Amino acid sequence: MARPRKPTNVLELTGAFKKNPQRARQDAETAGELSAPPKHINGPVLNAWKEIVKYAPLQVLTESDRLSIELAANLLAQFRADPVEFTAAKLVRLEALLGKFGMTPADRAKVSGPKKEPPKGNPFADL
Repeated sequence: MARPRKPTNVLELTGAFKKNPQRARQDAETAGELSAPPKHINGPVLNAWKEIVKYAPLQVLTESDRLSIELAANLLAQFRADPVEFTAAKLVRLEALLGKFGMTPADRAKVSGPKKEPPKGNPFADL
């Protein structure tokens, strides 16, 4: 199985394009900031949707992720309703989806969130 591609912003941060500028590429644009959950989901699935969105790393989930979030919310609601009958295949799929959202410790290190601006000026100047 081939290694997954690194996002362009990660490659830029590591200096990969300084050595090989011809390899620079443009990643696909997202559909924008995540909006409210779909109207057709309710009950435990809606609660799972809200929980996934709440606990995901900041500014990782976008409007482009709506279908994946809905799928993960459905699986999470099924798991919580009857964990004994929840199949191993579904559990693997749920774990993979949550990992892609950066919701496991190892996967959280792989996603990039908003960059914090370094403080401008001398913080000790007012002393």
